[in-house]
Amino acid sequence: MVPHLAMHDAGLMTAILALSSRQLSISPDASPAERDRNVGLQYYYETLHYLQKAMCAEAYTISLELLATALIVSMYEMLDDSGSGSGWERHLKGVFWIQRSQLIQGETGGLKSAVWWAWLRQDIWAAFRERRKTLSFWTPTKALAALTSYELAARVIWLFARAVDYCSDEEVASGELDLTMRAKRADTIFGMLYDWKSSLPQEFEPLPQINTTALSGTMEPLWIHPPAFSMLDTKTYHKDQQS
Repeated sequence: MVPHLAMHDAGLMTAILALSSRQLSISPDASPAERDRNVGLQYYYETLHYLQKAMCAEAYTISLELLATALIVSMYEMLDDSGSGSGWERHLKGVFWIQRSQLIQGETGGLKSAVWWAWLRQDIWAAFRERRKTLSFWTPTKALAALTSYELAARVIWLFARAVDYCSDEEVASGELDLTMRAKRADTIFGMLYDWKSSLPQEFEPLPQINTTALSGTMEPLWIHPPAFSMLDTKTYHKDQQS
């Protein structure tokens, strides 16, 4: 949907070009021309200039184009982060306030929810790196039994955010004053992870593997694409437990 929106919105198009160019520039297979960061930087500044003018139109401030553009700009800044992260953090908070003003959260549906989940992934990384709590305080309302496979895959990202919150400097300092409460908080997170893991359908289960070394020279190995949800979400689940 976003590429279709970009066909009619110059700011969204330049944001996509900026991000694409920046991704190319860090590829180990990029040509010398593709490694030139100035190309992406030019598109980035064009996007910011467009946003500055477009925000004067009230209709644009509540548009899907603004949501998508702001998130992609934030993704560009995440890749282009020089270490301070000030620009990236600023736009992360900007997307947060845009979404909050429109009551957008993980269960809103459509592109708005897709943007919210993509934003949450960025905020988790920023929070983990800065040892702060994530910005969102939204809590899911749907029961696990009512979720689709895609919603279950998203739910573990929300659980990961809770684990990152638990490891933040703020919660660590608070836990030093009340160890009992901190232990209960940890039990709550582990309980939610257990409930999530217990509710997964079969398509989340990884396919069985065999020792390919033992079959060396006997037959050609056959690669089978794993289920869509079996790898990433299982890895996130185990990361949550390690936190």
